[in-house]
Amino acid sequence: MALTITQKENIITLEGALNASTLNSFKNYFSLVLNTSKNFTLNIDKVTEIDVSGMRVLKEMYRNAIHNNNIFFVVGYGCKDIYEDFKCLNVA
Repeated sequence: MALTITQKENIITLEGALNASTLNSFKNYFSLVLNTSKNFTLNIDKVTEIDVSGMRVLKEMYRNAIHNNNIFFVVGYGCKDIYEDFKCLNVA
């Protein structure tokens, strides 16, 4: 399944699968957001799958957001599991 990325103001909504086959478009889009916005929310409510490579990229984006002093939230079904995984990061 493809990944659709939409943005309305500072809310980025993902719809579909975040996996090895959709990572490049997500990484490219998210890199632009990190460079242009200091505050944004990633809504994963319509995400049907996040595989290991998808989680790896989310962690990488989270680290980059912290490093760049961005405010980055993840909301939607499954966000608690993502935050639990983020807690294990050593971002220093």
